[in-house]
Amino acid sequence: MKERLGRGFDEPIEVASLLGPESSRYVTELVLRLKRVLEPKLEGVYLHGSGALGDFTPSRSDIDIIAVSSARLSGDERTRLREELSPAALPCPAAGLEFHVVDRKSLGTVAESPLFEVHVATDSRNRTEKFVDGHGHKGDTDLVMHYAVLKAHGITLAGPPASEVFPEVPRHLLLRAFRDELAWAARHASPSYQVLNAARAWRFVDENVICSKTEGAEWARSRVADASVIDQALQHRRGLTDAYPDSETSMALLDEVRLRLDEGDLIRDCRLGSA
Repeated sequence: MKERLGRGFDEPIEVASLLGPESSRYVTELVLRLKRVLEPKLEGVYLHGSGALGDFTPSRSDIDIIAVSSARLSGDERTRLREELSPAALPCPAAGLEFHVVDRKSLGTVAESPLFEVHVATDSRNRTEKFVDGHGHKGDTDLVMHYAVLKAHGITLAGPPASEVFPEVPRHLLLRAFRDELAWAARHASPSYQVLNAARAWRFVDENVICSKTEGAEWARSRVADASVIDQALQHRRGLTDAYPDSETSMALLDEVRLRLDEGDLIRDCRLGSA
């Protein structure tokens, strides 16, 4: 299990080996701001996504962070978080920030759309931000995958170990999360994103392993007759080219993996029916 323990809220947090020095300084400042706004409710801060999975590329990767609170946030706390984490107040040196605050009590059992207190998403290139107040919101399905990554690979920036904080995510919820992600990718994402996410979803279906986009693509290379579309996606991911893989071939791979995800859910339904 790739987990590193944070040293508390008062000492510098070193994740330069994972994110590079500039993004590491950003994360340190973000944690200090969270402490300022949320103490004494703040229980832990955790890195997930490509940064935790060893697949971080500043120009193409978000910095993915979840903070855990001991209770629901007040209106003032939510407003102050928006102000403190905005691109104007704290510019992100990576592609953007993907950030949630969740109440510890919501972590008992994973729902299809887990509840949250605050969601902040920024885009450094376009200088935009999205702020979602979780009070009265139906939840965020993306948290299902975030929790799975945190359970297996989460980096503890401050607080107790991620593996002890975040719950196990049932396989059927992860199959659904991968399927939803690929459905979104088919409509909105680049061919490179489609290929890499299809590859890591494929590995999960076959081996029940949560891995990075790059690890999934490397795993999938030997399992296709022609790996050129995967190689092109990897080159784009690594910043070696601006050219995307062929869109038609990328979509064909994505569609094949979506069928595998559907079959995985069908097998589960059949087992439940015979129980």
